[in-house]
Amino acid sequence: MSLQTNWPLSESRKSAEPCTIVIFGASGDLTARKLIPALYHLFKDKQMPPSFRVVGFARREKTDDSWRKELRDALNEFSRTKPVEDAVWNDFAKNISYCTGDLTDKAAYAKLEQLLTSFGEAPLRENLLFYLATSPSQFGEVVEQLHNNSLLHKDGSGWQRIVVEKPFGHDLQSAQELNNELTRFAYERQVFRIDHYLGKETVQNILMFRFSNSIFERLWNRDSVDHVQITVSEKIGVGGRGGYYEEAGAMRDMVQNHMLQVLSHRHHGTAGVARIRSGAR
Repeated sequence: MSLQTNWPLSESRKSAEPCTIVIFGASGDLTARKLIPALYHLFKDKQMPPSFRVVGFARREKTDDSWRKELRDALNEFSRTKPVEDAVWNDFAKNISYCTGDLTDKAAYAKLEQLLTSFGEAPLRENLLFYLATSPSQFGEVVEQLHNNSLLHKDGSGWQRIVVEKPFGHDLQSAQELNNELTRFAYERQVFRIDHYLGKETVQNILMFRFSNSIFERLWNRDSVDHVQITVSEKIGVGGRGGYYEEAGAMRDMVQNHMLQVLSHRHHGTAGVARIRSGAR
């Protein structure tokens, strides 16, 4: 998921409530490349709540300061606006914390609960968004542990949301089983299944490009489109994502999710033959 967008924000947009965003698997590639830059830009554009916290949860031993430094270095590389403004970053970074823990360790969730309580404000303890940037096989474990430690509930004070990354299962049966695991402890309305590729500005601008140009709108249909080619040319390779790719696989990660969703977004309303070329290297 990318939270950044070029689309104008409505002036009547409802103000976000104070909350805490907990990122599980926070030491991974997704957090540094996508999540923190997106949250930084929301903060820069004054779209974050007046009071908020971002908590990273992962096994690697880090301090708040060391993690903030890592994130700042990554932001210098991946930010869509450069240079990064020191004053904005410093104000944003004050709200970032790190919690060391294993996803399977009950004590780690108790430690997380203590950290959330230490923030002092009730909404920061009760309004919680859990972003699961982990392997799909760990989704059920995390959600159950959150429930057992009174961090996630279906009813009660505040609100909780679960955000899960793709792939969501590897076939219909596994997807249904995973969905049953999540909805044991949360209502369906609390669960958000996302693919960050659909938040890319290039993808978002496809619809604007098509429907705002009468020339293309007349031609962009099954009678005129023969085929679509999408080239994905990645230079970073597997990098530090070995554990994720070992479970999900590059084919399921890129083709089943990212590329087919970009294809459907681009090719909406046509019935042409789609040709997908992967130039990932």
